Amino acid sequence: MIPVNMDLTCSPGSRPARTLLGCVLALAACAPPGDREALTEDVVRSWVEAPDSAPWRMGALARPVAVYADRSGSMRGFLDPAYPTRVDYRSVIDGLQARLAPRRVYGFGSSVRMQPNAGLDVLGSREFYGDRDTEVEEVLDSIARDTLLAWSHVVIGDGRRGDPDLAHRQWMRMRDMALRWTRARGTFLVAVSRAPFTPVRGDPSGCHAASAGGGRDSARQCPLYAFVFAAPGDGIRIAAELAGLFEHVWGHPLPTAPLAAVVLRPGEAAPEEGVEYDAAWLSGSSPVPRLEAASPATRPFRASLAPADTGAPAGRLLARLLADGARLELFARPVTADSAASPWRRGTGAVRAAPAGTGVEVFSPGGDDCAAAGEGEPCGTLYRIEARAPGAPPWLARFEARAAADAERTFGLGRLFEPFIPLAAAAPPLARSYLLVR
Repeated sequence: MIPVNMDLTCSPGSRPARTLLGCVLALAACAPPGDREALTEDVVRSWVEAPDSAPWRMGALARPVAVYADRSGSMRGFLDPAYPTRVDYRSVIDGLQARLAPRRVYGFGSSVRMQPNAGLDVLGSREFYGDRDTEVEEVLDSIARDTLLAWSHVVIGDGRRGDPDLAHRQWMRMRDMALRWTRARGTFLVAVSRAPFTPVRGDPSGCHAASAGGGRDSARQCPLYAFVFAAPGDGIRIAAELAGLFEHVWGHPLPTAPLAAVVLRPGEAAPEEGVEYDAAWLSGSSPVPRLEAASPATRPFRASLAPADTGAPAGRLLARLLADGARLELFARPVTADSAASPWRRGTGAVRAAPAGTGVEVFSPGGDDCAAAGEGEPCGTLYRIEARAPGAPPWLARFEARAAADAERTFGLGRLFEPFIPLAAAAPPLARSYLLVR
């Protein structure tokens, strides 16, 4: 619909020719004079920004995939010789093979070399991991030669180096490569899990800490990483598969999820009597819920930004990303008869972000928004709620070592995320939702 403040309306006094043109362009009948609800819908619909849904479609990958597996001796610890049935390194290897169908597989240790027909039968064997070095820099040199971003590159390893200076150089080299890759419209992803691990005798660089736990399967848990340079258009597709194989996934840049993929889910407490929440007030491809009451409420209404469908790969990924440190930003815009006179303003008003997570609290719906409006005029306040991904993931504190001698965590890992912290503010929101309050 055309915004009601324009001269192309069907209201009394409009010029017939321009009125007819306006209604034809809107491809629908204009709201009749005095129809407050229809006029409010027209204004809200004109303000809703629907992001491009193409990046979130779970179709086939556009570009081939190359996998680089760390074959240094420390990686043997992730391969329990008892072959237990559990989610571990072998599961990651097989999952990548089945879900991404890599065209090429490389091993890197003392050097980078292609491994023909390397599936679980090869990468799942302890004998494969016999090198005494980890030439991550050589892998990055190989990726850098893909100047056209014609491939997606997945690097699997424990991220550990025997020398702290080598560790710092490794992460700084990787972040430089990641910045060049993302500036060329690719996506950089990091996935990590605490995977079952058995210390490798005589290997000083590998993880060798015994974590608290009772049984054999929980005796040791050490970080296992995937660093991904995804080709343009394939970032979300690959991230969705990583979310099914790892505990945490972080990425930059991440496109905004479709509006229909996100909902404002009410809390468990029932709304106060007289307060009505309509999740499908404005239906269609860009749904907008409405919260209203006849008189001011005495306690806040609580809801949270959440995926609409967590059973689908895209929904599971979105749930993981929202849970891993996404922060909310709020914008408000009064709905009036002169809609152009009320731009978006950063702030909270009746809607405030919860202290943690992706929850919001709405205070005192049922105010005087509509009482102050003329009879039959549109009214209310439209809130835009945006979730933004962090520049450095909150799980970093759990995985980064405080000292080079740390037996379990990864030394220097924080260097990898430093340049992405300032970039996060200018990145598109991870998810966006709207809420009309009156």
